[in-house]
Amino acid sequence: MADIINARDLRAGNTFTYNNNLYLVIENSFNKTAMRQGIVKCRVKNLRTGAITTEVLTGEKVEKIILDIIKMQYSYEDGDNFVFIDNTTYETIEIPKNRMQYEANFLDENVEVTINKYGDEILGISLPDQIVCTVAKAEDAVQGNTVNTAQKKAWLSSGYEITVPQFIKSGEKVVIDTKSGKYVGRN
Repeated sequence: MADIINARDLRAGNTFTYNNNLYLVIENSFNKTAMRQGIVKCRVKNLRTGAITTEVLTGEKVEKIILDIIKMQYSYEDGDNFVFIDNTTYETIEIPKNRMQYEANFLDENVEVTINKYGDEILGISLPDQIVCTVAKAEDAVQGNTVNTAQKKAWLSSGYEITVPQFIKSGEKVVIDTKSGKYVGRN
């Protein structure tokens, strides 16, 4: 049974379907004038494409949905897919690489992620806010550069380039903020 609600009842964090799209409400506003019906403007993220748009839902009714959220662990790369495993049921899910271009930069062995599903459709993954990754290669420190904020380039095992302090060496584990993609500290 579908949960049909009035668009003015949507709040940030709600998920709903509208015009055959799945949306996550980022923020919304309701404007009511004396002579007109209320106008609902929602800033939404399309869960299938990742696009962020503004939808005007004046007097609309939408179907509120609940996503299935599954905790899984990154297992390995298989051709054009990333394979994730559920540690309790040992069920595996394959997600195409082209659906996870940014997230792939931070996938390291045994990283725990959250998989978002709607029915049988996999919408994507959510990474933890901070993640521990291995530095595959780091530039040599510049001798004589003793400034406190001296930085150099380093590359994670995925090939993602980050800026790190001079003392970080190849093979070290570092903590990365997954929202900004920046170095946070040593592990």
